[in-house]
Amino acid sequence: MTIMNIVLTPSTESHKSDPLYRQIADAIEQQITSGELSAGHKLPTHRALAEQLKVTVGTVTRAYAEAERRELVEARVGAGTFVCQKDSPSWVYNYSAQEEEACNLGHNIPPCIDRAEMLKEAMDNLSRHPDQLNQMMLYHDPQGLEPHRRVIAHWLQTKGLDIDPERMHFSSGGQHAVQLILSAFCRQGDTLLVEQVTYPGFLSLARQQQVSVKPVELDHEGIIPASLEAACRQYQPRMLYCTPTLQNPTTATMGEQRRNEILAICRRYQVLLVEDDVNGLLPQQRPAPMLNLDPELVIHIGGLSKCLAPGLRLGYIQVPQNLQQRLNTALHNHSLMISPLLTGLACELIQKGDADRVLQQIHHDISLRQQLVSKHLGKFAIQHTPDSFHVWLTLPEYWRLSDFVSAAEQQGVIIKSAEMFTPPGATIPPAVRLAISAPFTHKKLEQGLLILAELLQKDPMNDFAL
Repeated sequence: MTIMNIVLTPSTESHKSDPLYRQIADAIEQQITSGELSAGHKLPTHRALAEQLKVTVGTVTRAYAEAERRELVEARVGAGTFVCQKDSPSWVYNYSAQEEEACNLGHNIPPCIDRAEMLKEAMDNLSRHPDQLNQMMLYHDPQGLEPHRRVIAHWLQTKGLDIDPERMHFSSGGQHAVQLILSAFCRQGDTLLVEQVTYPGFLSLARQQQVSVKPVELDHEGIIPASLEAACRQYQPRMLYCTPTLQNPTTATMGEQRRNEILAICRRYQVLLVEDDVNGLLPQQRPAPMLNLDPELVIHIGGLSKCLAPGLRLGYIQVPQNLQQRLNTALHNHSLMISPLLTGLACELIQKGDADRVLQQIHHDISLRQQLVSKHLGKFAIQHTPDSFHVWLTLPEYWRLSDFVSAAEQQGVIIKSAEMFTPPGATIPPAVRLAISAPFTHKKLEQGLLILAELLQKDPMNDFAL
């Protein structure tokens, strides 16, 4: 696909000094005005147009960004750049076209899936019941509407999670759930235990809450029981925060025996166990959640961001019965309630079967992406599973962590250093997390993996391929 008649020498004297990117944007605008480019027309890729016009890719990127600023075109995630529809609202947000150029392995998000039609149908279904819509626009109990809790809890039960709709609370995603837990059940100066590399969002919130965080050692199955017991004796912690299924960032999953050992230690030392299960619906086979094994000891956190749509910002929490009222109060103090419109939309997606279809699409896509990882990085020290959005890569001894991250970024590949996941005072492992689900296409992911494989084979001190 090409854009015809783009002339880089302006026809009017007053515009001869305009930069090239603006000339290209002007030409696009002219062709849209003349009807040569119609609404919905797909523009060439940045690289294709750059080759056609004999300019740099950066010039085309700036031109498309300028055309987008003028509301002439829109960049659609994973699809390309298109001429705007005439009735496209001016408030619609579009990803910057520049995001198509880098291979970003930083964000642990679901792969790009077209959800537009299912969302439209779900919203259409909601709109057919105006009385219910009006009811959703009122204030409600912080716990959430009981019919919505029943629908979502039943769906989670079909996935093997013993969640009780009477004890379930909604949250604005998993991060908000963590914030609520810390606010409701911790005091300034408390000590919490975490895995020796853990979710950075938890570390940030713990700092904000002014609680002390201490690491517990891991192996291929997650938390090592002996290390946990030693930490409980030494620190007398209030709670343990962990991700037993597809641990972030190592991808480790605890077996059921290990889960029972960890719970037994927590019971013995009266330590609440916070189970972050945001990745729990991704594996097609998994051990029983910690919640199932001891619902009166476990605070369970989950969400729909990884398995349905991150933009819904819908999470859920279940706490032991004796902590229920404290969580209710904390949620009321934070945000009064979670929008019933969002929970209603989630119910529509679940009841129509869309949630299951998206989950199946994710399973298939991630399996293919993990095959690319095995193909290009299999000979290096990687930890990964067929169901995980991310890979944990331990670097060869000749690479310094900061140097490798910088070298990758210089070649257009964004990765996350182990430093981000390491609690204060703990030893930083020489490793990086690769969020292989983030690139829009498999082609873009493969480009990034090839760059990393080439870097890993080079000794930066000697600067030659091994």
